[in-house]
Amino acid sequence: MPKTPEDSHADRHGDLVIDADQLVRITSLHRGFLYQHLYAAACLLRFKTAGLHTLLVERDEDLEAVLPGRHLYLQVKTRSKPLQWGDISGAVDNFAAARSRHTEGKRPGHPQLVIVANVPLGPKLATMTTATDWPDDVTLLTPQATPPEEWLPPAWTDLEEGIAWCTREAAQVPFSSLSPLTLVWKLAARVVYACTGHGNQAFTADTVEGLYEQFVQELQDFPALDHDYLPQADEPDLLTDARVRLITGFSGAGKTAWAAHAAQHYPEPLTYFDATALAADAVAGGLGRELAARHLTADQRTGLPHAVGIDLLRAVHQHLTGTPVAIVLDNVHHLNATDLKQITQTLPTARLVLLGQPRPDQTTYSAHLGITPEFLNGWNADHVAQVLADAGAPADATTIDRLITLTGGLPLYVRNAAQLAQNHYAQDTARMCQALIARQHTAPTAQDLILEEIFEGLAPQAQTTASLLALAEIPLTHDELARLAHHTSLSPSDCARSLRTLAGLGILQRTGDGLTTLHDATRVLAADYIPHHPSTQHQLDLTLSTILHDSLTNGSASTGRLARWARLLARTEQTEQLLSLASHDYFFDQPFAADLEPTLQMVAADPAARPIDRFDALNALASLALDADDAAAHKQLTEELTTLADAHQQDWGIRETVVLAGHQMHQHADSHDITALNAAYLAARKALPKNSAARRILRYNQAKGLCRAERYIQADTIALDLAETYMAHLGLEDRDIVGTSVEQVAARLEAADADLDDCKRLADCLALAVRCKRQLSQSFGLSALHAMKLYQLSQAWRHFVIIGQDIADDFVELGDLQQAMELLDNALLPAARQQGLGDLLLAVRAQRAVVLAYTGDFAVARTEIESLLRYNVPPPQAQEINNQKDLIEHLARG
Repeated sequence: MPKTPEDSHADRHGDLVIDADQLVRITSLHRGFLYQHLYAAACLLRFKTAGLHTLLVERDEDLEAVLPGRHLYLQVKTRSKPLQWGDISGAVDNFAAARSRHTEGKRPGHPQLVIVANVPLGPKLATMTTATDWPDDVTLLTPQATPPEEWLPPAWTDLEEGIAWCTREAAQVPFSSLSPLTLVWKLAARVVYACTGHGNQAFTADTVEGLYEQFVQELQDFPALDHDYLPQADEPDLLTDARVRLITGFSGAGKTAWAAHAAQHYPEPLTYFDATALAADAVAGGLGRELAARHLTADQRTGLPHAVGIDLLRAVHQHLTGTPVAIVLDNVHHLNATDLKQITQTLPTARLVLLGQPRPDQTTYSAHLGITPEFLNGWNADHVAQVLADAGAPADATTIDRLITLTGGLPLYVRNAAQLAQNHYAQDTARMCQALIARQHTAPTAQDLILEEIFEGLAPQAQTTASLLALAEIPLTHDELARLAHHTSLSPSDCARSLRTLAGLGILQRTGDGLTTLHDATRVLAADYIPHHPSTQHQLDLTLSTILHDSLTNGSASTGRLARWARLLARTEQTEQLLSLASHDYFFDQPFAADLEPTLQMVAADPAARPIDRFDALNALASLALDADDAAAHKQLTEELTTLADAHQQDWGIRETVVLAGHQMHQHADSHDITALNAAYLAARKALPKNSAARRILRYNQAKGLCRAERYIQADTIALDLAETYMAHLGLEDRDIVGTSVEQVAARLEAADADLDDCKRLADCLALAVRCKRQLSQSFGLSALHAMKLYQLSQAWRHFVIIGQDIADDFVELGDLQQAMELLDNALLPAARQQGLGDLLLAVRAQRAVVLAYTGDFAVARTEIESLLRYNVPPPQAQEINNQKDLIEHLARG
């Protein structure tokens, strides 16, 4: 038994309609309207063939076709039973009025009524049409009848037949839209719009072809930018001398936005074409139609051969010779390498910028095209700070660096993280970052959704390889990765194959020195695939710790490797090595030192720990408190050190004596108790050998305490005396430093087999003397420059930047703005960036903005200082930046 419409409705929704008759009426009504609109689209497809002047919709009739000397009135009807006189009598009667208008000369041309119906004539109506009194100018067109004019579309029995006819007809149009079916539906939609009384209800000969072009351009224009565009770091130019370029990156990397923004500022016309919505074999033809719409004349388009695909693109290109054509082809990862190569070869005079996501066969893909993939670098810290500030979740420089590491700085991921911090973490970006690192965030991110799909599609071996690189965090050599992989099920061939796969997908990145690492945005997700068995995890941590220790002791030192090794020492409870590391002065210059406070606190508070270990932990914590300018914490830690020392005096040696005295003298300096300060110095001095390194360190700490207590003359005298002692100890004379390069000083020290720690101590003495002489308003000559040179030599980068800032101020005071800018740009900014000294980087940039204002470049100075104000910094630094902003405005006012 056949189904009724209401039965079908019940099948889809599980419930019968309430009024089945109403359903039948509604579907019939819409079917009739669509039939009429398709018939109008069919007339538009034959517009040029018919020689039409105008096609009118929904005026005196459903359709009106105005031709030379003729005016056809078309009424379109759909019925479920044969056509009866009652179905058309109203139309015939109404036509009499139109006929009279033409007879009276009020309308030009011979009128004719054509009634188009989807059903045959009923017997009675068929008899009526053969009678002598049937009007000659009234024609009934049914599926069984031949159209009264050759151009007129036939009557179809149903919608499916109409759609098929229109699609075939659209395929014959010399210049159509993206595909015949797309053109049919676009024309039908335009007819619907016109039938509402909006727009122009008349389609004319000089607008029909433009109508086709309009559809192409609407579909293939550059996407609108959702936000104010923020440039990515070191953005490449959109067009270069290269004929074909490939810009690749994950979804969310901002490739399309980069191209759209650059196109707005490019003087030549650019063609944008998105391959997403098309089958691969339709891209070439679609691109050909797009290029024809933008670059060819009407006559050239009309003369195009009836061709599809690559043949149409080739025919279009023949007309483009001598025309500068630039194309941005988006989402090319949907095409295979062969198809894409064919497109590029078919357009030898055009410049193409290909945008796409990484793909497994990208190496082969790029080789086919003879190009090297390029990447966008993501947002820099300033732009990330701006996005966070705009979202109401500002962050400090360290947190911003951490977020860039988590997201790769990719625009979509950063914006998503900013919204996450605002909506789910009470605008606390630092807490959100911790949750992302621990994979404890509950709200999904775009980054998760995009990258999880990629990772789930990887083979298990590739997942494990990625997890090992995630565990490492820092770039590894192939041999180092192989040592890690030894503790998993990966064979060398599996590892090599996985690296190729990860590289093709953009997950893997290779550094200039041959090391391998993960793309920042993928690292946290890749860590989910690390083997979860505790023994395996611990063994991997220990192996990585050994790898890093070996590389550091063999001269492959870097801040990143040192930081990772230190954290691994804490994680694997290698406390003795960690405390040994923390006993060196350079430890406290490292940005990662504060991250180890929890481990140090655990050791310091552990009564079962060895006294010497507790001592080293307390010393490290007290030194970190000094660096953080936390006087209360330093006082408490010094008291704990003193108590521990009193209880274990027999366990202490020379180093512990010097360390404890240094902290005690600092406390006496804060209270300006010079007597107690000197007494602490003398008490410790008795326990130290004469002319020893320990005595020199103790003497320096005394001088530093006196300076802090504002006894500048005494402190200066001691510092200069110590500097002379260190010069002699290192075998240096003034001429070895004055006017020489850092490399020359290094060579001199290496020849004398000198200790670089003593080199740093010499710099400390010179810097302390400079500080005292500044307070005394006395000349200090070249001492500051010498200290800076020695800090660079000993890689004490924080001290290097701080004293360099003072020297830059000196240059400004002397009116030597060029020297100040060169020092800031060529020495201090690179050091702060490369060593990860985020707080100092902001301070140097603010100082540079002031120097720019002194040179008269107020616009750049203002832009720079406004960028810094978007960071969430401690109140004292915020006040300093605001003071520098006020100074810039003061200078701008003259």
